[in-house]
Amino acid sequence: MKKKLVLMLFVVSAGKIFSQFEQQFYLDSLFIHYVFMRTSQNLSESPIKISPEQKKCGFNLAANVFINFEKFNSYQKSILKKLLQRPITDTSFISPSGFFRIHFNKTGPDAPAYSLNQLANALDSVYKYEVTFLGYPPPPPDNGMGGDNRFDIYITNLGSDYYGFTQPEYSIGNNRFTSYTVIDNDYIGYPTSGINGARVTVAHEFHHAIQIGNYIYREADIFYYEISSTAMEEFVFDDINDYYYYMTDYFNNPSRPIILNNGYNLAIWNIFLQQNFGHQLLKRIWELMPNHRALTANYLALNERGTSFGEQFNKFGLWNYFTGYRSIRGKFYDEAENYPIIKTSNPMPFNPPSRVYSMSSKATTNYYLKINSGLDTLVVIISNSDVVNGIDSTNKVFSFNYNLYSDTSRGTRKLGGIFSADFDSPYQNFFNVSEILNNMIIIGDSNLFPTRNNRELFAFPNPFSFNKKYFYGEYLNIQINNVLFDEILLNVFSSSMQLIFSNYLKLMFLPNGSKGVKWDLRDNNGELVSSGVYFITVKIGEKVLRDKIVVLYE
Repeated sequence: MKKKLVLMLFVVSAGKIFSQFEQQFYLDSLFIHYVFMRTSQNLSESPIKISPEQKKCGFNLAANVFINFEKFNSYQKSILKKLLQRPITDTSFISPSGFFRIHFNKTGPDAPAYSLNQLANALDSVYKYEVTFLGYPPPPPDNGMGGDNRFDIYITNLGSDYYGFTQPEYSIGNNRFTSYTVIDNDYIGYPTSGINGARVTVAHEFHHAIQIGNYIYREADIFYYEISSTAMEEFVFDDINDYYYYMTDYFNNPSRPIILNNGYNLAIWNIFLQQNFGHQLLKRIWELMPNHRALTANYLALNERGTSFGEQFNKFGLWNYFTGYRSIRGKFYDEAENYPIIKTSNPMPFNPPSRVYSMSSKATTNYYLKINSGLDTLVVIISNSDVVNGIDSTNKVFSFNYNLYSDTSRGTRKLGGIFSADFDSPYQNFFNVSEILNNMIIIGDSNLFPTRNNRELFAFPNPFSFNKKYFYGEYLNIQINNVLFDEILLNVFSSSMQLIFSNYLKLMFLPNGSKGVKWDLRDNNGELVSSGVYFITVKIGEKVLRDKIVVLYE
């Protein structure tokens, strides 16, 4: 490679037509970065600049090289052909539950530095959670490429500091592929090191294998592949929290269209959806993905639940305000106190009797307008939910006016007996607006204790503390909406996905007036469960509902 390249890996917009120069630059960039990921060699005359976010996962890079293989020149093909082959190792073994074959070298620079037994147990937990508990189909068999049809994990020294990658291997039609996963051998120097680095990586990459094996691979939607896989780390291994390291980028840029995010920084979108609607909504989005772009699939899945993307995206904006020092324990995100603070506009003054704030935003963004008036601070969350332009025209600008009045009767939006306001825009239908006055929601999702009653399954109190006396007794109440049966099967799994309780229970009326069942927090041996995270499933006929609970001894 004699010409110098500015080696910043970039994402190609859907439908973009390359010039010959752009096409070659793109292929050269893919080639250089893939060689670097696999070998740590820099074949360019320029330094390779890779952001920490890009090093989080090499899946998109690996997939693009695989899919574009025939477009590379003969020199590049000769190198890539070898690198696309599976790593050569001297040893392999099968995980205890039989779901995975783990390949590694006993000695040398690729030898694992963490416990292989812990890795194998983590892999089995990943499978049991994502496939057995959540109901995703497993990755398709690979025709014995790794020695059998188990999913293959290869451990090697990724000196390029990538956590790992899932490599598409053979097409099975309709943009679906068999695959295998490569992970680092030690995670020394990573934000999450050692065995915990391996744990979050296998949770993340296994979901990529599920995505491209059963649904579709579409490069233009890579942001949502990474949202899903990064959130899955949190769902499977709740106590590790590697996703914290990438959140600041989104919290500093909420006015960036969703599709232009890398996805690692937006795992909280899926966490938000899961807390409000349960895991089955996330699975439904993937079921819609083969025929729809990712944002459209989100839009349609929410419509099926009787709500709208705009309503939920604005509520998402509200939740993102109550983080860090603004967090309220037991409300909004479970881990909100550990999240960054959202970036608002520079404080804008308000001088009575009125002022018009003329602004603009882009599609699928949240704009936080901050207004100061004496001792009062008003934060206006203005959400643009135009999914069509959020996919096709991310540079399109949507103007709007926010009119604030000190006369509380003048505007249609009544703001806490202090102000009133009007919002208007030529694109009115694309906007949802809510207001926070002096850190209290006054228009929007005014319930600071967000309900989950729009979910089919809702367990409360959650977290459950043995040291607190609840007005509804010392039971976990499991509300089940829209159930036509009189009896359900309740299963409770530990965080390692071991079944600890299973029994048929009769439905009854719960203290909040809804129908459901009660669990006394005892396992099948009659022993009280210990503090920790538990997963519950309720089987109603052929339907299975799922939720996560936390038990505490405070």
